[in-house]
Amino acid sequence: MIKSLNIKNYAIVRDLELYFEDSFSVFTGETGAGKSIIIGAISLLMGERADTSVISSGQDYCLLEASFSLSEKMKEKLFEADIEYDDELIVRRRISKDSHNYCKINQQSVSLSFLNELFNEESDIHSQRDNQYLLNKNKHLKLLDTYCNNENLLIEYKEAYQYYLSCNKEYENLLNNEYDEARLDFIKYNLKELQEADIKENEEEELLNKEKYYKNIDKYREVIQNALANYDEEKGINERLYSLYKDLESNEATKKIGEDIANIYYELENKINELRSSFNGEENNEVDINYLQERLYLISKLKRKYSCDSNSLISKKEELEKEVRSYDDRETVLKESKEKLDLAYANAKEIANSLHEVRVKESKNLEKDIKKELDDLLLKNSEFVVDIVENELNNKGYDEVEFKISMNKGEELRSLNKVASGGELSRLMLGLKTVFSKLKGMKLVIFDEIDTGVSGQVALAMGEKMAKIASTCQVLAVTHLPAVAACGKYQYKIMKSEENNVTTTSIKQLDLKERINEIASLSGAQISETSLNAAKELYQQAQKACYED
Repeated sequence: MIKSLNIKNYAIVRDLELYFEDSFSVFTGETGAGKSIIIGAISLLMGERADTSVISSGQDYCLLEASFSLSEKMKEKLFEADIEYDDELIVRRRISKDSHNYCKINQQSVSLSFLNELFNEESDIHSQRDNQYLLNKNKHLKLLDTYCNNENLLIEYKEAYQYYLSCNKEYENLLNNEYDEARLDFIKYNLKELQEADIKENEEEELLNKEKYYKNIDKYREVIQNALANYDEEKGINERLYSLYKDLESNEATKKIGEDIANIYYELENKINELRSSFNGEENNEVDINYLQERLYLISKLKRKYSCDSNSLISKKEELEKEVRSYDDRETVLKESKEKLDLAYANAKEIANSLHEVRVKESKNLEKDIKKELDDLLLKNSEFVVDIVENELNNKGYDEVEFKISMNKGEELRSLNKVASGGELSRLMLGLKTVFSKLKGMKLVIFDEIDTGVSGQVALAMGEKMAKIASTCQVLAVTHLPAVAACGKYQYKIMKSEENNVTTTSIKQLDLKERINEIASLSGAQISETSLNAAKELYQQAQKACYED
């Protein structure tokens, strides 16, 4: 998804240009070299807020730029925002001490909120500090529905629920509508006015067209008269065309052409007769222009009075008729409204029941899928449960959903955000993302040291899991663990240097030999033939596990 990144004067990065590969890329380097700065820059280009503290020391501004490939969803959002695009998206952001800030997409200024909306469903940036959507109980129902592929059923339910709410509002209004003789008289007066006006649907538009037509009728008549005169006069079009085709038909060499022109003659004769009939009809169908204007004046006056368009005057009349009836025949109207309300509720509840059944059934499959991912991450004693509690009808049905976890045998199930161990939480999050990143259609997933607190076989398992996620989207991972680095398809080293008492960051994509050296360095052992052989063995083991069937 992200193809390139340019950074100028951001934190300790003075000037950096970086090109990204697809699949799984890892970023390594010593502590403080600026690994997380790269992630921070990408976050800012996706709409995260910032202040001038991100500007490099001694500089007045920072400039960030990145190119992204476009998904269909992004194209739709750009089209709706009237932003031109080709095959890629160029995002630029300037943060300045003099407040000359901007965000641009393909040279067109946009808001931070638009940037955030554009990338929100396409990318996920995870770090140990983030309050991720997966930990948020309020997001769990939506995640379950995504897993269940409930989109069409949800649309059907929401329509039914909105109709139920409108029926309930109507019934409540009727219940609270106490008898008021003065108001009833006022309503009846307005109703009589609208009934006498008897506005028809699209009447105003038709009247305006007729008014325009009859205001110009003399001009229309003149045009028709001239056309008929040209056709009918002595030696006019009729007579000359008739003579033409007759002469041609009389000669064997031109007979076929004469027959073709004869067809044209008779077709033209039919059209002229239509024109003649239209003209004669107008002669006998005079319309009173004064009537048209009086009618248009009445409609205009009623539109101003009721603050609506002409077609809405019809529904306004129906609304007043219903209100009058609610006074005159209160018990019957209340009964009918209650019956409609009950029917709307029953329909919404029936669809909600269908939603509930699908959620309960698919939640068991989701539990199995998540459990498998957690087992792969060496959390074999964990238990993942989708807790579904029935409640009152709302705009999502009547289910309340929360994901719960027990990390060890004998522990009670708890909310995801109650997992205490950093290493356990990291593996839990990675297991969840393996399932949901693909379901949510993520195009870019970034892990900023998600492997903090783990080591050994767990680290290798986490690296393999990130590689699995990368089979369906682009994955970038900042890591300090050799096992995770070995799982990357590509590896970049971020380096810090000092020049003229100024600290700067640079970055390099590593070749195979350089990768082996970097993996050995990450292990903490002194670089030697032994440590290099161990690093090479780890690299080969990880690459085989991640990329070979």
